[in-house]
Amino acid sequence: MTMLQLAIDARNPGEYLAVCGLLEVLNRYDANATSAWRRATGVLPSLPSAAADVCEVNTTIDEATVAAQVGQQLGSKEAWKAITENGRVPLADSVGGWCGALEFSLPDKSPVVVDHWYEWAHASNGRIVQRLEKRDGKSRWKFWAGKQDEASIKKGTYSASLRGIAGLSLDLVQAAQLSSPQKLQDIIAFTSPGASRLNLDAVATRSSIDRGISANDATKSGGTSQGRPAMELLAAIGISTFFPPRRGGDNAPHGVVGVRKRVFTYSTWSPHLPLALARMAARGVEVAPTELVRRETIIDMMGQYGYFKLARPAGITESVTSGSDDEIDDEDSDE
Repeated sequence: MTMLQLAIDARNPGEYLAVCGLLEVLNRYDANATSAWRRATGVLPSLPSAAADVCEVNTTIDEATVAAQVGQQLGSKEAWKAITENGRVPLADSVGGWCGALEFSLPDKSPVVVDHWYEWAHASNGRIVQRLEKRDGKSRWKFWAGKQDEASIKKGTYSASLRGIAGLSLDLVQAAQLSSPQKLQDIIAFTSPGASRLNLDAVATRSSIDRGISANDATKSGGTSQGRPAMELLAAIGISTFFPPRRGGDNAPHGVVGVRKRVFTYSTWSPHLPLALARMAARGVEVAPTELVRRETIIDMMGQYGYFKLARPAGITESVTSGSDDEIDDEDSDE
């Protein structure tokens, strides 16, 4: 048995969700792996005195072998497929169109499904659509906006914001070109030029309040915005598997596990738990004898775009209202 360590800043929901995504992926290699969180110093070589949130994973895998394979697959277009009305197709074949889910495949293992951006879908007039009442089936996790314009799609002139989940994910896959990472930590830490495509990384968004300077301003001033594409892809997996959107009824009025209005609540846990119980603990379910540390982050808005703010301890997050949650229908697209 080997203990792996993933050191992050758990105040950043994107980093936390990326660890959740990695736990899901590692389960394909070792179904008996367990994980727990602790606060520790001495885990960051560059800052040995700094404290970090550490997810410890007890597993039988060889970290270097698995890290290299996962890193390679995250950046491989062949490892990603989109589920469309025409079946399972390459990501590039579904850009700008309706996409019901993504599948991430590892060699000789069952695929990981990513489908966090919908709460529901139904058939109408012979095709799959999402419109149901006013929210168009859109989950709280759909942070991007844009309605596809068919003419611009055919001409290839639509902007990045209109490329839909397949196009945004394809951008991340193409940017996630890791060179044989030796540790799983290297996958999360990997950076490449470009902003946060899915707006899941709280320190790589365009919010000048959280970053000190916006991504736009950094670019204008001659700097280069740095994104973490592999981290975002893993965070998308973490959302879909640990905080799924497909909830309905009076017990889940906002349609997403862990989200009420625009506040997302998540937890770190100890002692060690297998994946099935770790998912429950992450959502705040008190599985005895676990000890949970809860955090809350606001899903803020910049026009039609959502993004995560850095989290605070649960219970002190500023009050938010639903605001114009259901007033902006133009941001909903066909995927």
